[in-house]
Amino acid sequence: MAMKIGIQSASPLTLAVIRFLIAGILMVSVLQIFLKEKLPSKSEWLKITVFGLLNITIYLGCLFAAIEFVSAGLMNLFISINPILIVLFSILFLNRKVSKREIVGFLICFIGLTIATLPVLQESKASVIGIILLLIGMSSYSIGSVYYKKIDLKLSNRSINGWQTLIGGVFLIPAAYLMNNKSIILDSNFYTSLFWLTIVISIFATLLWLNLLKKDTVKASKWLFLAPVFGYVFYLF
Repeated sequence: MAMKIGIQSASPLTLAVIRFLIAGILMVSVLQIFLKEKLPSKSEWLKITVFGLLNITIYLGCLFAAIEFVSAGLMNLFISINPILIVLFSILFLNRKVSKREIVGFLICFIGLTIATLPVLQESKASVIGIILLLIGMSSYSIGSVYYKKIDLKLSNRSINGWQTLIGGVFLIPAAYLMNNKSIILDSNFYTSLFWLTIVISIFATLLWLNLLKKDTVKASKWLFLAPVFGYVFYLF
Protein backbone atom coordinates (compact mmCIF):
# COMPACT_ATOMS: atom_id res chain seq x y z
CA MET A 1 0.00 0.00 0.00
CA ALA A 2 2.89 2.37 0.75
CA MET A 3 4.26 1.65 -2.71
CA LYS A 4 0.90 2.50 -4.31
CA ILE A 5 0.88 5.83 -2.43
CA GLY A 6 4.48 6.62 -3.39
CA ILE A 7 4.17 5.98 -7.13
CA GLN A 8 1.63 8.78 -7.36
CA SER A 9 4.60 11.10 -6.91
CA ALA A 10 7.52 9.24 -8.50
CA SER A 11 8.32 6.42 -10.90
CA PRO A 12 8.32 3.05 -9.08
CA LEU A 13 11.98 2.17 -9.51
CA THR A 14 13.06 5.75 -8.83
CA LEU A 15 11.19 5.58 -5.53
CA ALA A 16 12.82 2.21 -4.82
CA VAL A 17 16.36 3.48 -5.48
CA ILE A 18 15.85 6.56 -3.28
CA ARG A 19 14.51 4.33 -0.54
CA PHE A 20 17.40 1.86 -0.62
CA LEU A 21 20.15 4.45 -0.93
CA ILE A 22 18.81 6.52 1.98
CA ALA A 23 18.29 3.44 4.18
CA GLY A 24 21.66 1.95 3.23
CA ILE A 25 23.64 5.16 3.75
CA LEU A 26 21.91 5.79 7.09
CA MET A 27 22.61 2.29 8.41
CA VAL A 28 26.18 2.06 7.13
CA SER A 29 27.03 5.54 8.48
CA VAL A 30 25.73 4.73 11.95
CA LEU A 31 27.50 1.36 11.95
CA GLN A 32 30.87 2.71 10.86
CA ILE A 33 30.96 6.12 12.56
CA PHE A 34 29.18 5.52 15.86
CA LEU A 35 29.15 1.75 16.45
CA LYS A 36 32.60 1.08 14.92
CA GLU A 37 31.50 -2.20 13.34
CA LYS A 38 34.10 -4.08 11.29
CA LEU A 39 33.92 -4.08 7.52
CA PRO A 40 33.12 -7.33 5.71
CA SER A 41 36.09 -9.46 4.65
CA LYS A 42 36.88 -10.16 0.97
CA SER A 43 34.86 -13.38 0.94
CA GLU A 44 32.00 -11.73 2.84
CA TRP A 45 31.74 -8.88 0.31
CA LEU A 46 30.87 -11.36 -2.42
CA LYS A 47 28.26 -13.12 -0.28
CA ILE A 48 26.63 -9.85 0.79
CA THR A 49 26.59 -8.66 -2.83
CA VAL A 50 24.81 -11.83 -3.96
CA PHE A 51 22.35 -11.49 -1.09
CA GLY A 52 21.75 -7.83 -1.96
CA LEU A 53 21.07 -8.73 -5.59
CA LEU A 54 18.59 -11.45 -4.62
CA ASN A 55 16.93 -9.69 -1.71
CA ILE A 56 16.93 -6.07 -2.90
CA THR A 57 17.77 -5.57 -6.59
CA ILE A 58 15.80 -8.44 -8.12
CA TYR A 59 13.06 -9.01 -5.52
CA LEU A 60 12.09 -5.47 -4.63
CA GLY A 61 13.05 -4.15 -8.05
CA CYS A 62 10.53 -6.56 -9.60
CA LEU A 63 7.88 -5.66 -7.01
CA PHE A 64 8.24 -1.94 -7.61
CA ALA A 65 8.23 -2.47 -11.38
CA ALA A 66 5.16 -4.75 -11.16
CA ILE A 67 3.10 -2.28 -9.11
CA GLU A 68 2.15 -0.42 -12.30
CA PHE A 69 0.88 -3.60 -13.96
CA VAL A 70 -0.99 -5.37 -11.14
CA SER A 71 -3.25 -4.37 -8.27
CA ALA A 72 -2.19 -4.25 -4.62
CA GLY A 73 -4.65 -7.09 -3.92
CA LEU A 74 -3.02 -9.40 -6.44
CA MET A 75 0.42 -8.50 -5.13
CA ASN A 76 -0.74 -9.44 -1.63
CA LEU A 77 -1.76 -12.87 -2.91
CA PHE A 78 1.64 -13.41 -4.50
CA ILE A 79 3.36 -12.48 -1.23
CA SER A 80 1.55 -15.42 0.39
CA ILE A 81 3.35 -17.72 -2.09
CA ASN A 82 6.70 -16.82 -0.51
CA PRO A 83 6.35 -19.12 2.54
CA ILE A 84 5.59 -22.08 0.26
CA LEU A 85 8.64 -21.36 -1.91
CA ILE A 86 10.88 -20.91 1.13
CA VAL A 87 9.78 -24.31 2.45
CA LEU A 88 10.54 -25.96 -0.91
CA PHE A 89 13.96 -24.31 -1.22
CA SER A 90 14.78 -25.15 2.42
CA ILE A 91 14.07 -28.81 1.71
CA LEU A 92 16.17 -28.75 -1.47
CA PHE A 93 19.18 -26.70 -0.33
CA LEU A 94 19.22 -26.88 3.47
CA ASN A 95 17.96 -30.46 3.90
CA ARG A 96 15.43 -29.07 6.33
CA LYS A 97 12.79 -31.68 7.20
CA VAL A 98 9.25 -30.35 7.22
CA SER A 99 6.65 -32.13 9.33
CA LYS A 100 3.21 -33.12 8.04
CA ARG A 101 1.71 -30.72 10.56
CA GLU A 102 3.72 -27.83 9.10
CA ILE A 103 2.72 -28.77 5.54
CA VAL A 104 -0.97 -28.89 6.47
CA GLY A 105 -0.66 -25.55 8.26
CA PHE A 106 0.99 -23.88 5.27
CA LEU A 107 -1.67 -25.24 2.91
CA ILE A 108 -4.52 -24.07 5.14
CA CYS A 109 -3.02 -20.57 5.33
CA PHE A 110 -2.49 -20.39 1.59
CA ILE A 111 -5.97 -21.68 0.74
CA GLY A 112 -7.52 -19.28 3.25
CA LEU A 113 -5.69 -16.30 1.81
CA THR A 114 -6.65 -17.35 -1.72
CA ILE A 115 -10.34 -17.49 -0.74
CA ALA A 116 -10.06 -14.12 1.00
CA THR A 117 -8.44 -12.67 -2.10
CA LEU A 118 -11.12 -13.74 -4.61
CA PRO A 119 -13.46 -10.75 -4.06
CA VAL A 120 -10.52 -8.36 -4.44
CA LEU A 121 -9.21 -10.14 -7.54
CA GLN A 122 -12.50 -9.67 -9.37
CA GLU A 123 -11.83 -5.93 -9.39
CA SER A 124 -8.08 -6.28 -9.87
CA LYS A 125 -6.01 -5.38 -12.87
CA ALA A 126 -3.25 -7.69 -14.02
CA SER A 127 -1.05 -8.19 -17.03
CA VAL A 128 1.30 -10.93 -18.18
CA ILE A 129 4.30 -8.64 -17.60
CA GLY A 130 3.17 -7.86 -14.06
CA ILE A 131 2.64 -11.52 -13.17
CA ILE A 132 6.03 -12.52 -14.62
CA LEU A 133 7.73 -9.78 -12.61
CA LEU A 134 5.98 -10.96 -9.44
CA LEU A 135 6.99 -14.59 -10.04
CA ILE A 136 10.64 -13.60 -10.61
CA GLY A 137 10.60 -11.36 -7.55
CA MET A 138 9.02 -13.93 -5.23
CA SER A 139 11.42 -16.65 -6.40
CA SER A 140 14.41 -14.37 -5.86
CA TYR A 141 13.24 -13.44 -2.34
CA SER A 142 12.71 -17.07 -1.34
CA ILE A 143 16.08 -18.14 -2.76
CA GLY A 144 17.69 -15.17 -1.00
CA SER A 145 16.18 -16.21 2.34
CA VAL A 146 17.57 -19.74 2.02
CA TYR A 147 20.91 -18.39 0.74
CA TYR A 148 21.22 -16.11 3.79
CA LYS A 149 20.74 -19.07 6.12
CA LYS A 150 23.22 -21.21 4.17
CA ILE A 151 26.13 -18.73 4.01
CA ASP A 152 26.02 -18.08 7.79
CA LEU A 153 27.89 -14.75 7.80
CA LYS A 154 29.70 -13.81 11.01
CA LEU A 155 28.74 -10.15 10.73
CA SER A 156 25.92 -8.66 12.79
CA ASN A 157 22.46 -8.59 11.23
CA ARG A 158 22.46 -4.79 11.26
CA SER A 159 25.74 -4.71 9.31
CA ILE A 160 24.47 -7.25 6.78
CA ASN A 161 21.23 -5.32 6.38
CA GLY A 162 23.01 -2.00 5.88
CA TRP A 163 25.43 -3.24 3.25
CA GLN A 164 22.96 -5.44 1.35
CA THR A 165 20.47 -2.55 1.17
CA LEU A 166 23.09 -0.10 -0.10
CA ILE A 167 24.61 -2.55 -2.61
CA GLY A 168 21.18 -3.69 -3.83
CA GLY A 169 20.11 -0.07 -4.31
CA VAL A 170 23.24 0.80 -6.31
CA PHE A 171 22.67 -2.14 -8.69
CA LEU A 172 19.11 -0.95 -9.23
CA ILE A 173 20.14 2.54 -10.44
CA PRO A 174 20.55 1.64 -14.17
CA ALA A 175 17.07 0.07 -14.37
CA ALA A 176 15.55 3.03 -12.52
CA TYR A 177 17.22 5.46 -14.94
CA LEU A 178 15.99 3.58 -18.02
CA MET A 179 12.43 3.17 -16.70
CA ASN A 180 11.99 6.65 -15.23
CA ASN A 181 8.86 8.14 -16.80
CA LYS A 182 7.89 11.01 -14.52
CA SER A 183 9.37 13.82 -12.46
CA ILE A 184 9.45 13.48 -8.69
CA ILE A 185 6.72 15.43 -6.91
CA LEU A 186 7.83 16.31 -3.38
CA ASP A 187 4.40 16.12 -1.72
CA SER A 188 2.90 14.35 1.30
CA ASN A 189 2.41 11.12 -0.68
CA PHE A 190 6.11 10.99 -1.54
CA TYR A 191 7.38 11.71 1.97
CA THR A 192 4.86 9.44 3.74
CA SER A 193 5.64 6.52 1.45
CA LEU A 194 9.39 7.11 1.64
CA PHE A 195 9.38 7.28 5.45
CA TRP A 196 7.42 4.04 5.81
CA LEU A 197 9.39 2.11 3.19
CA THR A 198 12.79 3.39 4.35
CA ILE A 199 12.66 3.61 8.14
CA VAL A 200 9.94 1.15 9.13
CA ILE A 201 10.51 -1.58 6.52
CA SER A 202 14.08 -1.37 5.19
CA ILE A 203 15.64 -0.75 8.60
CA PHE A 204 13.49 -2.12 11.43
CA ALA A 205 11.31 -4.77 9.78
CA THR A 206 14.19 -6.22 7.76
CA LEU A 207 16.35 -6.52 10.89
CA LEU A 208 13.57 -8.51 12.56
CA TRP A 209 13.28 -10.71 9.45
CA LEU A 210 17.04 -11.44 9.36
CA ASN A 211 16.95 -12.42 13.03
CA LEU A 212 14.15 -14.89 12.29
CA LEU A 213 15.97 -16.32 9.24
CA LYS A 214 19.11 -17.04 11.26
CA LYS A 215 17.05 -19.22 13.61
CA ASP A 216 14.98 -21.20 11.11
CA THR A 217 13.92 -20.30 7.55
CA VAL A 218 10.74 -22.40 7.63
CA LYS A 219 9.55 -21.02 10.98
CA ALA A 220 10.42 -17.50 9.83
CA SER A 221 8.44 -17.93 6.62
CA LYS A 222 5.25 -18.60 8.60
CA TRP A 223 5.19 -14.94 9.64
CA LEU A 224 4.95 -13.90 5.98
CA PHE A 225 1.34 -15.08 5.97
CA LEU A 226 0.56 -12.01 8.10
CA ALA A 227 1.73 -9.64 5.35
CA PRO A 228 -1.27 -10.23 3.05
CA VAL A 229 -3.65 -10.09 6.01
CA PHE A 230 -2.50 -6.61 7.02
CA GLY A 231 -2.35 -5.68 3.34
CA TYR A 232 -6.06 -6.44 2.96
CA VAL A 233 -6.89 -4.55 6.16
CA PHE A 234 -5.10 -1.45 4.86
CA TYR A 235 -6.70 -1.98 1.44
CA LEU A 236 -10.17 -1.71 3.00
CA PHE A 237 -9.35 1.63 4.59
